Amino acid sequence: MKSTIKYISLLFLTLTFIISCDCDCEDITAASGTTSDNYNASAAPGAPTLASPTNNKNCEVGTPVDALTSLVTFNWSATPETDTYNLTYTNLANNTTKTKTGINSNTTKILLFKGNPYAWSVKSINSNSRRNSSGTWKFYLKGNPVLTKVPLAAVLKAPSKSGGKTTLTWTGSDPDVGDALTYTLYLDKVDGKQSPVSTGLTSTSSEVTLDSGATYFWRIKTTDQTNNSSFSLVKTFTL
Repeated sequence: MKSTIKYISLLFLTLTFIISCDCDCEDITAASGTTSDNYNASAAPGAPTLASPTNNKNCEVGTPVDALTSLVTFNWSATPETDTYNLTYTNLANNTTKTKTGINSNTTKILLFKGNPYAWSVKSINSNSRRNSSGTWKFYLKGNPVLTKVPLAAVLKAPSKSGGKTTLTWTGSDPDVGDALTYTLYLDKVDGKQSPVSTGLTSTSSEVTLDSGATYFWRIKTTDQTNNSSFSLVKTFTL
């Protein structure tokens, strides 16, 4: 009976030693830093790929907020090994640059001034301060429509001749006060509708050299600063 008890006690101690050894091995393995083969604590984040507003878009609309601003949505690709993103944008009209930091997704909205060109880029950042950058894209944020009236048709005056030169004179006006007007002179022997002889005139007269005894047709095109235009009636005269 005593020998049986001694055998059982010896067996119990042996099993306890084995279990204790197994537990120590597991603890050592865990302490040695063995982890998933895919994990890399020092890996740099991926470089974002920009999505929208699309590059060189010349009329980004956004969501109008008031007369001066619109809310623009920016999108880019999500990148691996990334905790946050920084979006940098520059108003190319006045060269003002700002950065929105700590963005937790691959999309964000920014309030921008209408009627300005912008450049933007995104930087991905992880907890180890590693980072990677996208390329830079540009777009133009649509402004408010400008409502202007068409300039009035020029009124042609009778030509005058002096010293072999003929002076053509007219008057021009625009309902929009302060609009800068330019004039195009059409003058020919056919119908006054051939190729112009002068463009971009800022005065309301033009001195030309013409053939004596010939009959001429002429008219004036008036253009305002927003490219609205009107034509005068065609007049004819004989030197």
